[in-house]
Amino acid sequence: MPDGVGGGYPGQSNTSNFRSLQYPIDLKPSDFSAWIASQECTDSLAEALEMANSRIREYVKKKLDLEKALKERGAKKEHNEEEQVAQEGESPESPKKGVGENIRSIIQEIEQGKIDGIQLSHKKITLGEAKALAEAMVANAKKSTIKTLHLYGNEFGDEGVMAFSKVIADENSAVERLSLGSCGMTDLGAFALADALKKNKTVIDLNIGGNEGITARGIGAIAEVLGTNSCITTLWVSDGVLDRDGASLLAQALRTNTALKQITLSFNKMMGTGAAEIACALKKNRSLEAVELSYCDINDDTVNEIALALQENKETALKTIDLDGNKITDAGAERLVQALNESNNQTITKIDLGNCNVSSCSDKRVTV
Repeated sequence: MPDGVGGGYPGQSNTSNFRSLQYPIDLKPSDFSAWIASQECTDSLAEALEMANSRIREYVKKKLDLEKALKERGAKKEHNEEEQVAQEGESPESPKKGVGENIRSIIQEIEQGKIDGIQLSHKKITLGEAKALAEAMVANAKKSTIKTLHLYGNEFGDEGVMAFSKVIADENSAVERLSLGSCGMTDLGAFALADALKKNKTVIDLNIGGNEGITARGIGAIAEVLGTNSCITTLWVSDGVLDRDGASLLAQALRTNTALKQITLSFNKMMGTGAAEIACALKKNRSLEAVELSYCDINDDTVNEIALALQENKETALKTIDLDGNKITDAGAERLVQALNESNNQTITKIDLGNCNVSSCSDKRVTV
């Protein structure tokens, strides 16, 4: 870089360009106007401007040379990539570019309409591969018979989730079981998924567990859809997705939802109030048959809310409640037994209190 330019742009102020401008330091202020009008000042200023212009020209030349070199380097790299793609029998615009052999094979089956399920959990699928799969599914939606799309444990993030959201938003989608758990989803992906679910009429099993980047805002978007959704019967929102506020929003959806039969909320730190609100929602829900709340820091107070739900909801469909690994004592267990007896409940077949602080229970339906 030219000396004195200092990384600035042409026209940018830089005092080092004016070192030749000699101002008489012993000049009195009253004589300054006269010096400005003198030939000495004019010559000094002209010399300084010429030096600045020279350095600017040098800077611009080097900048243009650098841009030219970078452009040539980029063109060479692009040419090499095109040659490599050509050798593989694909055009540079092919969506399969940079995609592994296994994914290529699946895409080919999608294009031929010869695949009814995709099982790719924990396969380290890249974002590029996720997009290529999704694009192939959308492009071939009319002849697609894919009912299962298991992608759990692939960290392709929100962009990947948004790509697969387009798949289920398509009116020709046949996907019934969608697993996007532990995919690096945040609220952005949750919003896209929620919008897609508003249009979808086929998904019956949805897994978004393990996406700890989803906050209550994202859960709220999903919950809003669930409030009126009549398709999804199985929902997984486990492994660190729900906090207290998220649980509260989901509970609101459970009060009005009439399709869900099984919900898994295990391994969430919902705090006392969050879990209690889920329990309170069971007083209104008439479709849920199985609720999993294992390892959610539930104590006897929350168990009391569950007991009240069993007593008050005469139209409950609940058959099993999993409370394994919680902070429940003998008192909580007996409260559940009391509720079952007083309500004459005929639907509950098992309440699991394994790995809790319960020594024994008088009702065989409550296991310890």
